[in-house]
Amino acid sequence: MTEIEKKPVDEPTVEEVKDDSDDEVPELEAAGAVNAAAAPQPEVRQATRSEKKSKKAMAKLGLKPFEGCVKVTLRRSKTVNFVIDKPEVFYSGNTYVVFGMAKIDDVSGAKEAELMKAFQAAKAGMDAAPKEEGEEEEVDAEGVEEKDIEILMSQVTCTRNEAITALKKNNNDIVKTIMELNN
Repeated sequence: MTEIEKKPVDEPTVEEVKDDSDDEVPELEAAGAVNAAAAPQPEVRQATRSEKKSKKAMAKLGLKPFEGCVKVTLRRSKTVNFVIDKPEVFYSGNTYVVFGMAKIDDVSGAKEAELMKAFQAAKAGMDAAPKEEGEEEEVDAEGVEEKDIEILMSQVTCTRNEAITALKKNNNDIVKTIMELNN
């Protein structure tokens, strides 16, 4: 049989602490040691297995790491850019390979400005619409079926008064009325 050797376990020791007096000033540590410990260390990220393989493949292709690159911007169109912050860039001649998280960047907020204008126009239209409806006089719907008015309003997106007058003008012919209001 095999023998297993037991390693001796260190027994905990009790140290005596001298408490001479509370009036003593503790010793100061060297300023360089304290500042070095307190200074923020640069963030070193551990590379994943796939990243290591990619870097090895880049080296086999003859691509060299391009150091000092902080941000890469790729222009997709006049208004949309893809931005990669803290990229890993490899190059060889005029060929560059970029690794990193791409984010969409809208140039000068053009789309936001367009949306804001559309929102303000819609809001102004909503404010003005109730006033117009209240000021309009109701047209007499005599001789026109309610169902025809509803169909016309849904197909052409017009007001009730416009639908009634157009139906009366076209002798209650829905098809002719829709054609007229769409043109």
